[in-house]
Amino acid sequence: MKQFAAALAMLVLVLFAGGCKQAALDVLNLGGPKYVGGYMSDDDVRHLAHALDTAPARTPVKWENLDTGYQFSMMIFDSDEAAGITTRSVSVLAIEPSGDAEVIDLLCTSESARKWRIVAKAPAAFVGRAARMELEPAQAPAGVRTSDDAFRGFVVAQ
Repeated sequence: MKQFAAALAMLVLVLFAGGCKQAALDVLNLGGPKYVGGYMSDDDVRHLAHALDTAPARTPVKWENLDTGYQFSMMIFDSDEAAGITTRSVSVLAIEPSGDAEVIDLLCTSESARKWRIVAKAPAAFVGRAARMELEPAQAPAGVRTSDDAFRGFVVAQ
């Protein structure tokens, strides 16, 4: 009984100490998959997917979502094709209407044209304040479709 009480007390101390810095569930990692980029709308995902299909590496792609006020600047850094699978490493700078900005690094793979599996390499990183860009309004590319499920963000690869 004493061993059980000691183990329980130790567990409470670990959870309390960890819970002071972050949620207790994060300490135990009991949650489901983590997502980043949940503020992106289906239109934003269509912009991203269209750029994956059409933009060459090292060419910036920028757009603004007039509904949400977010601005995005995307750069495809690496592009590789092997065994029928295309892999592209992408960095997306997302600027809130307030000017706060974060970077999301994505790994995108495709086995067939216009179908991408996109995961985040890590949680998004806050980079501070960014100047708003002067962008021409652009419609989301027509004919580019996202999944039937509501977009919750990109799954963070573990």
